[in-house]
Amino acid sequence: MIKICTQRSLLLFVLLLALPAALHAQLAIYGGFSGAPVSGASTDWAYGGTVGVYKQTGYAAHLVSIGGDLRGSFLSRNGFHDYTGAVGPRIAFKAPILPFRPYVEGLIGVGNVQNNDVGSSTHFNYQALAGLDTTIFPHLDWRVVEFDYSVVTGQSVTAKIFTTGLVLRLW
Repeated sequence: MIKICTQRSLLLFVLLLALPAALHAQLAIYGGFSGAPVSGASTDWAYGGTVGVYKQTGYAAHLVSIGGDLRGSFLSRNGFHDYTGAVGPRIAFKAPILPFRPYVEGLIGVGNVQNNDVGSSTHFNYQALAGLDTTIFPHLDWRVVEFDYSVVTGQSVTAKIFTTGLVLRLW
């Protein structure tokens, strides 16, 4: 009998922590300027933009938030372009005292690469990224830095993308 009460109490405690986080889900749109050293391309650096939208839960126990991200990146220079669209999970952390929110993501999607007008090809793309946001005004964050390792399979092109920009949290 005591074991059942303990399990119920534990379940109630977990629900009380998770429910407020689920009720405070957050939707945000973002855009930024990106630059990337590119290996296997006709240029050593490419530049462009990154745009996207993410949705995540509120911070469970005010520390961790989970969600998803949908994004596109558009890099080009000197006849080379690397355009990607990807989606995947997002985990953000909130330090109790510091104003920064680090996050990590693992994304999959498609990438289109064109290298010096020899034609373009579209293949599977995967990305691993990490970044750091900080609030500058209510509902407006500065994406201080984001690092994205992006690979388009079937190509010898990999990009190590650095991005800075703005995030508008809608609610």
